[in-house]
Formats: sequence, C-alpha cells, structure tokens
Amino acid sequence: MKSARHFGSLPHVRYRPELTNCPHCGAELVYSHPVWAKPIQSLDGVVHVSNLGFRCANAACAYARTVYRSAQAEARQVKGSGYGLDVVVRIGHLRFEQHRTREEIWRQVGERVQISERHVQNLLEVYLALLRASQRPLGELLAETVEKHGGIIVALDGLQPEQGNEQLWVVREVLSGKVLAAANLQQASAVVLEGLLRPVQESGLAVLGVISDAQESIRLAVAAVFPDVPHQTCQYHALREAAEPLWEADRHLLVEAKKELRGLREVEERVRSREATDPASGVVLDTVLALRQTVRERGVLPFDFAGLRVLQSLGALQDTLDRCLEKRGTSG
Repeated sequence: MKSARHFGSLPHVRYRPELTNCPHCGAELVYSHPVWAKPIQSLDGVVHVSNLGFRCANAACAYARTVYRSAQAEARQVKGSGYGLDVVVRIGHLRFEQHRTREEIWRQVGERVQISERHVQNLLEVYLALLRASQRPLGELLAETVEKHGGIIVALDGLQPEQGNEQLWVVREVLSGKVLAAANLQQASAVVLEGLLRPVQESGLAVLGVISDAQESIRLAVAAVFPDVPHQTCQYHALREAAEPLWEADRHLLVEAKKELRGLREVEERVRSREATDPASGVVLDTVLALRQTVRERGVLPFDFAGLRVLQSLGALQDTLDRCLEKRGTSG
C-alpha cells in the first residue's frame, strides 16, 4: 500500500470562486462545501490548498444546485495529483528539450519536491495528455515549420520503464520540438510502432528524415512507413553509449572522493563542542559545509563528468585553505 507523504505544518491557502453572484439570476453566491483540499507541491515549496465551492443563495433559481469553484485554484494543480503544473512542465521540459532519462529527471526534480522515479513517468504522461488536448491538426500545427524548412524531421523514442511496466513512446518533430504522437506500449514491436507513425504519414506532410536510436523494431517500422526517407541514428544516443565507460570511471572517482571525506562529521562534532571559545571554529564549519556541497555534484551523460568537477573544486578549496594557513590569521 502506498505510504502517505508527510510535510509537517504547511501554510494554508483557500480559494473562493472568482464569481460573486449567480450568472443566471444575479443572487449572491454563498459557501457550500470544499470541492477539494490537499497539499500541492510546486517547485517553490508545498502549500495546503482548498478550493471552496459556492452555490446560488436563491433557492428558486433553476441553477441553485450548481457548484461554482475557483479557476485559479484549478490552475495550480492536476486533478488527482498532488503536484503543481510547474512540476509537470519542468518534467516535460527535461525530457523533451534536454533529453534526460527518467532517472536523471527524478534526481533533479527530487531535489525540490518529494517524488518517486515511477511517478516521474506518471507526470510525463500527464504532460503529454495536456499537450494532446491543446494541439491542432498536424498540418496546421506544423505549417510554419514546413514553410520555413520545406518539411519536418521526425524523432521516435521510448522511455525505458521498470521491469514489466508499459513503455512511454513519443513521436516528436525535431525542428519545432512539437510532440506529434505518444502512447504507452506494453510491447514495442515493429507493427505497433508503425501504428504510432502512420498518423504522421497520413497527414501528407513532407518528411525530410527520421531520427531514432536505431533499434531493430524502429528500423523496420520506419522502413515500412517511410521507405524513401533517410533514417539517421540519434547523435545524442550514440554519444551516451560512447561515453558510458568514461562515465563509469568518473562515477568511481566521485565515490572515492566521498570516501576521503568520511571524517567530516567527526571534525564538525569536535569543532562545535568548542565553537564558543575558538574564533576559528566558524571558518572550519564553513569549510566543512563547502566540502559537503562540493561532493554532492551530479553529472549528466554524455560529457558532464561530476567527478572531474568535484576534484577541481576540491583543489580550489585546498588552495584557499593553504593561503589562509600561510597568512596565520589577520592583524585584527
């Protein structure tokens, strides 16, 4: 059973409808009941939000039972979810603009909100559902791109799921970044992927090329739907795979750096015990904090190596401390 999140004491915000009078008879709207009330996590923090329902005070009004709610409150969250729309948009941006994996998104977003890796997948689906609900026909949606470039470039990619779960597949237009199709697929066979690409073919838009990670089922699907269109391996996927050995070596380097700093807690405890009598204690505690923050660095494939950055930062800290020790304090 899913465990409840605990946020402690939260600021409470209550919303009432933007309307103050019944739009049908003009009578005053009066409080009826809370439509919903829940903690909402946004990138700026957690707030307990209540959306208060109001009804027409005129019992004779034909719409006296209609419940009016705040549009502003509804815009703060996704129905059935405890996350704000800014979290959903951030996850979508990291996935489709920065091409982050689900784990990378989870680690980055998890620094600001409580979220599981599995729920990142759920909110990605919410993001795509919102996009689909707001989209126009493909021809109209991509008219400007076709006019400017003479056609579109299609990218097909699947987000790796947990074992036994459905995989989220997305068809995206590369030049504009627009999402053209998306589906949760239990099996990503060539025949199933063909069905995902067919609406793009049937739109009649000129397809200049297709980009993917070139797994066999994708190659077969693209060959069946776009037989005369160039199909290129995604450079990002190729670079990620090429950088994998270096990434592992860099990760090991970061682990070793963290091991060297295991004694920080003991140093901190000793310094805090004499903090009031030693004026240098503040400097030492600031240094301990700087060291801890430094080794919390995280890298991103293919070429953002956190281990190397950490070693450079530790070297800069060491130089600073060496200069302080050479000065042996200040004249003050």
